[in-house]
Amino acid sequence: MNSPDLDALRPWLDRRDNAAEVLSPVPAQCLAATLDLDPAAQPGTVLPPLWQWLHFLDRTPSALLASDGSPRTRLLLPPIDLPQIMWAGAEIEFHQPLRLGEPASRQSRIAEMTGKSGSRGPMVFLTHEHRIEQAGAIAIVERSRAVFLGPAGTAAGAPEPAPAPERERQWPIDESLLFRFSALTFNSHRIHYDLAYTTGVAGYPALVVHGPLQAMLLAETFRQWHPQAVVERLEFRARAPLFCGRPATVGGAARGPGRYALWTVSAAGGCSMECLVSFRES
Repeated sequence: MNSPDLDALRPWLDRRDNAAEVLSPVPAQCLAATLDLDPAAQPGTVLPPLWQWLHFLDRTPSALLASDGSPRTRLLLPPIDLPQIMWAGAEIEFHQPLRLGEPASRQSRIAEMTGKSGSRGPMVFLTHEHRIEQAGAIAIVERSRAVFLGPAGTAAGAPEPAPAPERERQWPIDESLLFRFSALTFNSHRIHYDLAYTTGVAGYPALVVHGPLQAMLLAETFRQWHPQAVVERLEFRARAPLFCGRPATVGGAARGPGRYALWTVSAAGGCSMECLVSFRES
């Protein structure tokens, strides 16, 4: 497969998109139910870190979805000629919490497009920058990366072994949870709910746990272990797929003052997603 012509797509870097909405508490209540959070861990008047992903959702009509279920016609999604798209990671800075029941706005742009070659041939990494404001001030700055991949067929190498944790916890993962998270984030990618497509077309052995869901579990684990911490920055890097069918194991360890590392562990003991938290004590 030939590499996409990124030079022809450079004009897309000039595009901008804006969205605004009142932050309803209902999605947060539904996510708390989805994750079986204790009442003390459920959001009250402000959104915990990453829960902004329940808002400013894509609204691509179903008739315009690609064959994998992804919304390939979004204003800020160039026509990159590779058949699969996955969430690859993010860096998020938190300046102030978002308050529920109040209006907020998001300004988005394509920050970067880069190409490389991997085990599945050409790959393109696309980085979006989102700036969320509320009450006239910046609340969150997020740089989120997606990777476009060639067709399945070449087996990826074994993921690196997960580090030895100082602490561990498990989160139940099943088809119902994947469905609920897909619904809450309006994510129609078929690898999270269509087993026949996932195994027969995408080439995975089981339904794939969403990258953002893994990130949410990592952030929620930190929030429960460090209830007094104020998160200032989160960094995520996807390493390998995590599959439905067993609980998701989260490990964690301190990395010095104000820094804490977490990761999800695959069935084979490899690292699926890494997270680095920068925080201060309240």
